[in-house]
Amino acid sequence: MKSVNELFSQMIERRSSHFHLVPGSPIMMKQSGASLSPVDSHVLSPSDTARIANSLLSDKQKRIFEERLEVDFSYSIPGLSRFRINVFRQRGSIAMVVATNPPSPPTVEELGLPESIKNIITKAKSGLIVICGPKSSGKSNTLAAILNFILETRNIQVVTFENPIDFLHKNKRGIICQREKGTDFYTYENAFNSLQHQSCDALVVTEFEEYFVAQKVLNLAAGGNLVLITAQAPGVSVMIDKIITMFPPHLRKQALSLLSVGVNAIIAQTLCNKAAGGGLIPSFEIMTNAPQLRIYIRDDKLIQVHPFMGAHGREYGMSTQEQGLRQMVKKNLITKEEAMSHAVRPEEFKKVMMLPY
Repeated sequence: MKSVNELFSQMIERRSSHFHLVPGSPIMMKQSGASLSPVDSHVLSPSDTARIANSLLSDKQKRIFEERLEVDFSYSIPGLSRFRINVFRQRGSIAMVVATNPPSPPTVEELGLPESIKNIITKAKSGLIVICGPKSSGKSNTLAAILNFILETRNIQVVTFENPIDFLHKNKRGIICQREKGTDFYTYENAFNSLQHQSCDALVVTEFEEYFVAQKVLNLAAGGNLVLITAQAPGVSVMIDKIITMFPPHLRKQALSLLSVGVNAIIAQTLCNKAAGGGLIPSFEIMTNAPQLRIYIRDDKLIQVHPFMGAHGREYGMSTQEQGLRQMVKKNLITKEEAMSHAVRPEEFKKVMMLPY
């Protein structure tokens, strides 16, 4: 049985995104766009996974694990990479999933982010920028590239609330204070309360699943602060609904008002298999803060958002998911069948594919 460091080194050498360690199975690895495959023939025993977990967990993390029967944390090996590890119980034994990102954040050029997204980030001095998508759609990579771009081009201070930290950023023209839940702060209430004393120019929040966080984020963005968040949602319209429904029903009007004032852009992405093979490529749906969209949101006419994006998106730097997928098909980056499999509105995608422009 390999040591932990040998195991993680092998993960980087094989360019695996995830390792799954479950008793009764070999260590299974997952590479970008591929199915699970065994690392070797050794079948893990409950004592194997328990030994690995104990070697990784700090005393504090062990106490959390004993109390909650699961724990999520980051683990760094200098000169190799940073790993995100989830340890949990199943069938009375310990299992874990290890994920990793490159040791340094990607750039907007490396990810091939469209010029429209670069323009949004360049111009954004305030307001809410949302990066959303389904699970495992590359949101963390896109956020990391955007943060890297901001730090390279602006003399500002960025504060992050992350759970956990995926990429370690370096101070450049701008400086960054990365705060990890459970390590650098215990509750979001305390983190937001201390933010007012930290002279923060831009806030990043990577966990956006509860009303308290949504309320704080929308108030900050509407008040003129620059806030970036990541969240799970397959498209712009679903993301807007998600934000609004996080508020109690009697505060819906307030939520709509705050979002209409504070929204700067919503970027929804999905990962598609390249037509030529050899990896994945992101497709984007982009909503910007067009004046008419602000009115639709404020007046609770959310059903009008997507049609407006489709009809008038070009002049505001927007595109619907269907338009984004169509563009990638026309450039032979992905196949039509692959695009169809990711379309949230398949019938509308078929219509968009038939348009002459």
